[in-house]
Amino acid sequence: MSKQHYTQLGGILPETATLTNVLANQGFVSPHNGRPLSEAMVLGIAGGLGCGYILWEFDKYESAILVMGFHNKWNYPTEFMQQFCDRVGVQTEFRETGGAKMAASHLDEALEDGRFPIAWVDQQTLPYFYMRAMYSGCFSHFVTVFDHDGNNYLLDDRSPKPLAVDGASLSEARARIGSYKNRLLLLHPNDSGFDLPAAVMTGLEDCVDYLSQSSQTFALPVYKKWARLMTDTTNKKGWPVVFKDKVGLYSTLRSLYEGIELFGTAGGGLRPVYADFLDEAQDVVNLTGLQEAAEQYRQAAVLWRAFADAVLPDSVQPFSETKKLLNQKYNLFRNEGNDNAAELSQISQKLEELEVVLNGRFPLNDHDTHALFADMQTHLEHIYAAEQKALDTLAGAVR
Repeated sequence: MSKQHYTQLGGILPETATLTNVLANQGFVSPHNGRPLSEAMVLGIAGGLGCGYILWEFDKYESAILVMGFHNKWNYPTEFMQQFCDRVGVQTEFRETGGAKMAASHLDEALEDGRFPIAWVDQQTLPYFYMRAMYSGCFSHFVTVFDHDGNNYLLDDRSPKPLAVDGASLSEARARIGSYKNRLLLLHPNDSGFDLPAAVMTGLEDCVDYLSQSSQTFALPVYKKWARLMTDTTNKKGWPVVFKDKVGLYSTLRSLYEGIELFGTAGGGLRPVYADFLDEAQDVVNLTGLQEAAEQYRQAAVLWRAFADAVLPDSVQPFSETKKLLNQKYNLFRNEGNDNAAELSQISQKLEELEVVLNGRFPLNDHDTHALFADMQTHLEHIYAAEQKALDTLAGAVR
């Protein structure tokens, strides 16, 4: 097989980027316009937006990482991907095994059959992420494997450039996390097409129902709860309590910025992408209120971006440096993949050095830290109000 047979690469969110590109390369098109589905449409049909965050504390390394979920069922990605496939009539085939030899066989057989398998992997183990060893096994990820060239496999992972990874590294990344060890997903589109308006409506209804739940962990109320925790000195999960000594606070703020602006969101916590879906959906289902909801989600995205910028104030030199380096790293990867590996590695090394130093010696005193928390609380309150307004408009259009 040659990479010339796989022509569409790149994307935003790993789950939707893999689905979008594999189906496009397999000739799957929308009955509405005869073109491959956009990633925004895939996101919307799969269920659209979600909410949530989990704070992972690494006491041994004086570090803490804030993991945020911005799409439907963000904590159950297999279900998220499966429900999209069900809604557009794509048959899924999962291949799993506990052994590395059989896992490699599954992968090679799929490629030989002209398939483009989606692989579950560990982020840290893939060499082009340049992540610290301490994060091994912590963060799941999804890539498409589309070619095998000698000892290397070619991956599609949100960059327009193919990413070459040696077989041993890919095997290790696939096996690292036990809950989905060596899992592959193969997509089998049917030849009879699908009902696009029905798929769009199901996705819209799912998004409204999901965000409207009362859960303070996985639905819209999570942002209201999070805002309270920013200044709560009595709750053990309150930020003044968790970060009493400010240990690990730097990496938390950095991961917050990175999670909103850079990794898998296209900025603004996926809200602009979902707004694009609503614009596309309007042409399919013609519901009054979708365009208004789209504009409100774009306004919410502006607030998310302001929040991300505020958590690492430019007035603090190491914070400004952090944002500069992160943006350099992501822009380089988005444009060149791993072609400029030396520069990516150098930027990552500088970020690691900042993390090691600032996690143990936070650059703000107690007064300024509490002021930062209060400012973050205000941003979150504004975000919650904007998200609620957009959801109300969306619900009014759908129901």
